[in-house]
Amino acid sequence: MPVRLLDVTSYTTFDFVEGYAFGPDWRDDSAAVVDVDRPSESPGTVRLQIEFDGDDMEHVEPHADSLTLSPEQARGLAADLKRHAANAEAGEDVPRGRGR
Repeated sequence: MPVRLLDVTSYTTFDFVEGYAFGPDWRDDSAAVVDVDRPSESPGTVRLQIEFDGDDMEHVEPHADSLTLSPEQARGLAADLKRHAANAEAGEDVPRGRGR
């Protein structure tokens, strides 16, 4: 990565996962870093951050994205991830969209 915005350390949640950014008529595949933490500037929240390798991105300038979640939202995301992981392991389809 030319410029690293997120620190990648032994505490980083996931370093170098596969991901992609996409637009209406393009897709850039890239390695990415994903991190979850509790930011010191907002201790009552959970922060989810992702950064793609800028060298692999043709359509997107180097940057990192960040989401701020309430503890309830973080638990909901974790539950949804567990459900989808279990279905992926079982080879089952999961309905997409709201109301699933």
